[in-house]
Amino acid sequence: MGAFDHLKVGQVSHGYYGNHTSTIDWCEQNYTHTPYIAEFYNALTNFPTIFMGLYGCYMSLRGGLRRRHAMAYLGLTGIGLGSFGFHSTLKWEWQLLDELPMIYLVSYCAYLVIDTLPEFRPRFGLLGPLVLVAWDIFVTLSYIYLPNPIYHQLAFGFILLSSVTQNFRFIRRLASAADANPAQHAKVVNTLLSGIATFIVGFIIWNVDNYFCDVLRRGQELLGPLGFILQGHGYWHLMTGYGSFLIMTASTYLQLAIKTSPELYDYDGSAWFPTVHRTKVASKNL
Repeated sequence: MGAFDHLKVGQVSHGYYGNHTSTIDWCEQNYTHTPYIAEFYNALTNFPTIFMGLYGCYMSLRGGLRRRHAMAYLGLTGIGLGSFGFHSTLKWEWQLLDELPMIYLVSYCAYLVIDTLPEFRPRFGLLGPLVLVAWDIFVTLSYIYLPNPIYHQLAFGFILLSSVTQNFRFIRRLASAADANPAQHAKVVNTLLSGIATFIVGFIIWNVDNYFCDVLRRGQELLGPLGFILQGHGYWHLMTGYGSFLIMTASTYLQLAIKTSPELYDYDGSAWFPTVHRTKVASKNL
């Protein structure tokens, strides 16, 4: 029996797209609003992530950043699109397009935080991208062969934790630098911690939704039209999407500060959706 099989009890297992073939059917009741979307709120809550990714990609390119950083934001859009397809259809192929891009994105971000030689010289040459692709292929094939969500979650969590840990090393390194800026340091720490906290709260809500599903379903029935406020998986989408956006922004700044100089890049720490851009000093040096 799988870790999430209890969530399938009492669920409709067939819809417009045929029989459900995904290994998971989440807590939200199926086909409550339209015959074309299995999990209505779980599907729709992916749109903010899709648009955040597009916004981050556009603003990064507009701010003079290299495509390598813009592509990270675009990965958020890919995850959102895959997740929308998965929750709409509950098909195995769409489940893969939801879960595997999560691995691809955190692996790519992990590669960026270790490829930090000055002036954008590649640390590992062609070997780095080849190892990244080989790793992604390994995880893809092994997950298809062993479609256990716990395996996917452990792989995702390990890579994410490794990447975040490296960002904190960057923070300590910049704090001790001769040209350290205390205000800038505080801003980056706040952005990174805010992203991590938002992500963790979303993860906690996701677990509550999984393990107290029966209680939440009864609460949704009692609330009637307002029952959507207890759709915990939707909060997971919203909070991990936004948390990832903040973490990416802080990480992008840290990478660029290490590669070049802290004064050459900046971002608005008070913005809801901050993105890094070149400063006037950097533009003059081009």
